[in-house]
Amino acid sequence: MSQPREYAIARQIYRTIALHAMAAILMVASACSSNSRSRLAVGNNSESGASSTKNSAAGKHSDPDPGIVLNCVYDHIQNPPESFSYSYAKDSSTDEHLIEEADITPQSIDGRYRNVGNDHATAFQATRTDPSAWSTALVHLTAISGMSSTIAIVNHNSAMKRESDGGTVNGYDTIHYSIDTARFEAMERKMLLSPGDAEKGDAWVTSEGCPVKLVLDSELHRRDGSLAEKLHYEESMVRK
Repeated sequence: MSQPREYAIARQIYRTIALHAMAAILMVASACSSNSRSRLAVGNNSESGASSTKNSAAGKHSDPDPGIVLNCVYDHIQNPPESFSYSYAKDSSTDEHLIEEADITPQSIDGRYRNVGNDHATAFQATRTDPSAWSTALVHLTAISGMSSTIAIVNHNSAMKRESDGGTVNGYDTIHYSIDTARFEAMERKMLLSPGDAEKGDAWVTSEGCPVKLVLDSELHRRDGSLAEKLHYEESMVRK
């Protein structure tokens, strides 16, 4: 494993630890406050929350400021409420490249994936009547979970700004967030980023927080400030 890749993994671990530490600090600071928005932001940073997952899957949760809920994407793929096309791509300056694509209906999955070293995409298919094949197909569509710590760094804080131009995107009514860690407040930057680290992009999400269009660039730097890795992510859900 190359040094930049080892460093990137270590930074991801550090980021996750730092995020939980910062959440604890914010929780203590707001304990005596009546500002429910602050408490909601801390709680929503945990994308694996049972209530969040349940509401997203049921399609009943509506929040004027839901943030980005990656679990909602997996719920949508695992139990499709409609027909849609899904894609996810990750490119790294350390030569890591991944593409996942699928046409999904409530009854079937017709997908393909390609990663480093594969010149051609590997196809897979499944029908809902075959639980084993369905589960196998889902395994090929879970790479977006690797973005969890990256999204958690910016979710529900000053790096993420709700824009006024959401509208209909890919067939869904959306909320548009711009993402830029240059907006971080001093404590957020110190806790969550090393000097030179940055995230910037845009996300269009449903009222449940499902990203139907997401474009994000991330940079990781070593302790000496030199560049360790650049990452580019793209994800989309297109309703048919």
